Formats: sequence, C-alpha cells, structure tokens
Amino acid sequence: MLGGGVWLFREHVLWPAPTVAFAGAEPSSGWLPFGSRRTGALVLVEAEVAGERVGALLDSGAEYSVLDAAFADRLDLRSAFDPPMVAYGVGGAPQLARGARADVRVGDLRLQGLSTAVLSLGPITQATGRPTPLILGQDVLQALVADIDFPNRRVRLHDPAAFPPPPGAVAAPVRREGRALLAQVAVEGHAVEALVDTGSSSLLALTHETAQAAGLLDGRAVQSGQSVVLGGVVQGGAVQAARFSFAGRELVDVEVTLFPSHPVPGFPKGLLGVEAFRRDRVILDHKRGRLWLAESEAG
Repeated sequence: MLGGGVWLFREHVLWPAPTVAFAGAEPSSGWLPFGSRRTGALVLVEAEVAGERVGALLDSGAEYSVLDAAFADRLDLRSAFDPPMVAYGVGGAPQLARGARADVRVGDLRLQGLSTAVLSLGPITQATGRPTPLILGQDVLQALVADIDFPNRRVRLHDPAAFPPPPGAVAAPVRREGRALLAQVAVEGHAVEALVDTGSSSLLALTHETAQAAGLLDGRAVQSGQSVVLGGVVQGGAVQAARFSFAGRELVDVEVTLFPSHPVPGFPKGLLGVEAFRRDRVILDHKRGRLWLAESEAG
C-alpha cells in the first residue's frame, strides 16, 4: 500500500508560486491518462522534467512539490532558491531537504521554473514500478483546478478562471487550511477532519490517537502490514470499521489504516485517500477551498 504524502517543514518557508502556461488552445493540460493495475487509483501521470520523460504523482497531501534527490543530482538541477528545510512524511523518517527549480511539462500544461524540495523518493519508484522522481503538491494545486475522473482514470489540470464545475456537481463538506483541503467525515458516528490526500491509496487513514478516540481500538483485531510512504517503509496496521460516511454517502465494513503521529504543529489526524473517490469524478479547487463530486463522463 502506498501511504500518505504529507510533508511538513519545520522552518517557515516562503515558497514561490509556479509560473503556469498552456501550450494548447484550451487553458488546461488536456485529458491525461493515469494509473495502472499496480498503482490503482493513484494519479500517476506522464510528465517531462528538464526534457526527460518521467512519472509524476499528483499528491494533494504534499505541501510542496518534490524532486527525487538522485534524479536532481543526475540532471544537476540546482537553484539559488535553497531554504533550510526539515521534512516529515506520514510515518516516514524526517529528511533534510534542499531546493531546486525545474521546467515541467504535463500534457499541454507548462510549469516554468517550478520550485521543489529535493528529497529521496526511492521507495515511491519501487512501489509504482516505474521511475517517479516528481511529486506535484499543493503549491501546484493552489494555482490550478484538478478535474480527476477516477472511473475513466484520467485527469485535467485547468486554469481556475476558465473552469466552471460540471452540471450536477455536488459540493462536498471541506474547508481550506493553509494550502490543504480538510474534509469532514464520520467513522462509526465519530466526526473526524481528514486531509484530502491523493497520495494515499487507502480509503481512510487515522493516527492511532484519533482511532482510539473514535472507539476503533476497542479490542477489535488489528491487522499488521507495511506501507510505502514518502520517507521510507513504515510498519502499520488496519482495523475494520462498521460505518464510514462522507458527503452524504455511507459505506459499511471498511478498512481504516493506522499511522503514527508526529509532534509537529499541523500534523494531520486523518487522511482521506483515493479509495474514497474511486467511483467519482472529483474536482479539487485548493485556492478557493472547494471540492465537488460529479458523475463521470464517457471516456
């Protein structure tokens, strides 16, 4: 299982916004296929970084975009933008990071001089089965609207000014905190705020403390397992919950993944992963703090 990709920097970083341009007639990337049998519903698309074709993970749980350290060193991607950073991933060990800039192409979308944190992403490549040296995080999602059609496994990244929500789209209960979207969900009747995290392959992941407060660690069986996260491989667990609800929908007998918390301000109590959206067309508007659910169109 691929785990959440939340990066929390110890130092306050004034992160430059990416320069966005479009090569086509429409102000969007165009529809891009994503995912495979191995990566499931994760939004893993083809991109081009400094002229080299690579895999890129669209990760709404990552505070900032990330380049793999070995990849950045091989292409000698450097920058005067190099703030001191210590990054914490969900369940992973902290990493020291430096900054780098790169020109990135995703379909008809151009991200010119994209600022990134440079970290080791080796475990992600191992989990996806293909080189994945780029993560597009909340800094990119802050500048675009992500239209993710999960049933058809395709995604478009739009200019927010030129994107109306599709007819019949329903606004989901979310709010913006910083650059992130926090969703209001309920598990066995217990209300939880969970970070919307397209870098997590699970339905719902909770810290042990949050799971305890929700009554999920009441003696029921805890399954053991490993998760690949942005920072390494972590031993984790999972429990079965009788009910889970979000945006007026309820699921029964669902698996809830457990992960350890960090004593870092702002660390999430829960992650709402891509399994929660597998049957939906989901529109993420981070800048305005909105998330819509819509019916999938014909591919």
